[in-house]
Amino acid sequence: MLRRLCLLSCLFLFSLALPLAQAATAQSPTGISIPEHIDLADSFSLRFKVRLDHAPANLPILVANKAWESGAIKDYTTNNSYGLGRESGALAGFAISVLPDGAWTWNIGDGHSRLDHRPEAADQNIADGRWHEVGFSIDREMGVAHLFHDGRRVALHDLQGLGSLRSESATMRLGGLDSLQIEDVRFQAGVLQPEEVNASFTERFGEDRQPRQLTEWDGQPLKVLAWNIWHGGRRKGKDEGVRRVVDVIRSSGADIVLMQETYGSGPRISARLGFDYYLRSSNLSIMSRYPIRNVHRLFSSFHFGGATIELKPGVEIQAYSLWIHYLPDVGKELEDGFTAAQIVAADQETRGSQIDSILAELLPHLDRAPAVPVIIGGDFNSGSHLDWTEQAAHLDNHMGRVVGWPVSVAMQRNGFEDSYRLAKPDPVAAPGLTWSPEFPDSHQDRIDYVYMRAGDWKVLDSKVLSTHPDGWPSDHAAVLSTLELNKPLPELKVMSYNIHYGIGMDGKYDLERIAEVIQSEKPDIVGLQEISHKAMAEELGRLTGMTAVFGASKGSDDAYGDAVLSRFPLQMVHSLSLPSASSSRYQAMAVDVNLAKLYGEGHSLRFINTHFDWTDSLGSKEARRASVRVIEQGLCGDMPGLAILTGDLNAVPGSAPLLDLDEVGWHHSAFGQPIFTHGAPDPTIQIDYVLLRPKVAWKVLDSRAVDAPMASDHYPTVMRLRPVIDSPESR
Repeated sequence: MLRRLCLLSCLFLFSLALPLAQAATAQSPTGISIPEHIDLADSFSLRFKVRLDHAPANLPILVANKAWESGAIKDYTTNNSYGLGRESGALAGFAISVLPDGAWTWNIGDGHSRLDHRPEAADQNIADGRWHEVGFSIDREMGVAHLFHDGRRVALHDLQGLGSLRSESATMRLGGLDSLQIEDVRFQAGVLQPEEVNASFTERFGEDRQPRQLTEWDGQPLKVLAWNIWHGGRRKGKDEGVRRVVDVIRSSGADIVLMQETYGSGPRISARLGFDYYLRSSNLSIMSRYPIRNVHRLFSSFHFGGATIELKPGVEIQAYSLWIHYLPDVGKELEDGFTAAQIVAADQETRGSQIDSILAELLPHLDRAPAVPVIIGGDFNSGSHLDWTEQAAHLDNHMGRVVGWPVSVAMQRNGFEDSYRLAKPDPVAAPGLTWSPEFPDSHQDRIDYVYMRAGDWKVLDSKVLSTHPDGWPSDHAAVLSTLELNKPLPELKVMSYNIHYGIGMDGKYDLERIAEVIQSEKPDIVGLQEISHKAMAEELGRLTGMTAVFGASKGSDDAYGDAVLSRFPLQMVHSLSLPSASSSRYQAMAVDVNLAKLYGEGHSLRFINTHFDWTDSLGSKEARRASVRVIEQGLCGDMPGLAILTGDLNAVPGSAPLLDLDEVGWHHSAFGQPIFTHGAPDPTIQIDYVLLRPKVAWKVLDSRAVDAPMASDHYPTVMRLRPVIDSPESR
């Protein structure tokens, strides 16, 4: 019997939890006691070295803390799964075994549900007579299991709500094969990162076994592929179909694959491509040429999920894979004579409702990192309002209908652009049909998409793929979009500051102190509130070296109002009075700022600065809401594409005036954190804002309050941002 167990590093880790006598028994061939300090309901990591001459057919354990052998061996290959496993896989605990072809296989369960990783020996062999290392790391905070083979992370499996991996046994058992050797078992609390595992493996196995590193982006155009591969790509043969799927992805040059109906084929496909791999559910996965750094577990795992991908240090994107309801059947609706309105109403019940729920979770999540580009690709099972137009109504598959599909309308309304239609805007010349190359007699439509809310990225090209020399392996065509990162535009810095008529918290009137606070931030444009007269605005302009424009409140041309300071040329548009239920006088002013110096000729900005009524009375609350309507009607009708609103709104985030502003298109980004501005020297609430419009035309880089405890009873709030010049809304 050749099996041996060398546990020097393991014993070092275990010595923290086990007395010496118990540690000695850990060298028994039957197993190792799991240290008490390792909580199998929490994050933990396990790695070990293994050598096996050949693999038997009965899926024997390498290591396990549950009765793996108690379950019958079953071939789980169906439309929705793939490969051999044991029925005991749902038992609470973990098991690492070996497949008949020599690949390792991993399983965890919580007594109800299970997860399995079943690769192929061609990619993840352990039964070739050489030493290998396999293991996994349960990351409860991230909600995933990291799987490692020979120093490389080969998969991220979403835990999908799986509970504790504690079993009835407090022992981790080791396999008893005659040809099996296990050494250097490393069982520890906490999460291992891929870089740690890679470095450790190289140190112990040598430079000649150093794992292949994932690619760092070289700045070339980025290719994103969205594809429903149809039951794991196996409908054309469990091996042949997967081979064709890999061929298509490889020949497309895709850097990121947003996959649907992965169904057990993910380990084989990702390994052959050499991509990082996140399995969100049996259905959805993301594969990437570049490292996956985080995952985003939103909505339902079967329908939606994403990952943050690091293209290179400092450059990230978020990519999401999506699948939503396949009913109602649009072909049948057309046959039954449904009107466009009836089609929309029926679609809203399923797909429209699902996309609304997804976006309700996604949008606040994205607001925490608004500078990061976002891509959503997948099988939306829905037509697009950009296709079903008056121009295209005569097409056979539209049957005279002009349809405002709820899903595509919702995506566009929330700032996501259809990359295929950006590249090919004519739905007649380029219908882009993705359903179905397999079923040409069914209703044909474009239902697969790559959507983007991508800031500085632009679409170079987008095309539909549906051919392979040996036959297309899926019932869906794939969508391949090529994106390019524009050179970053110069930043714009905006400040909003209620200066309390120049009177500080020490009771002193000191405009120079106000000017010093402004100059310390070097803003490009400033909205000032509580200006006592026009001369004060002009003096602050002189002290800061900026152009000043004063907007008077009602009853006076040059006393009591607000002001704008700007480093760029500006032109006064209008100043108007706002409703008030108190004795104070309030107004809103608008200027147009010429941004040609920053962004080229033809680019300008409507800058609105305002101050809302302040008391807590019912009348003042209604006055604040009425002020939103007055500004919308009086200052927003003829404005250019880009707009910014600053002001002391005397309303906290989430209150009615902020919701009203959001409803008409004003966006506020605080990166998910409150920005306290009122109550100096120690402010406790936010009532001062920088708001943007339209949301899709801006990329926010930073948003914060300025620490200025003495100059006013308000802190200034500043925002660093860039317009997205390529966006149609920015013009």
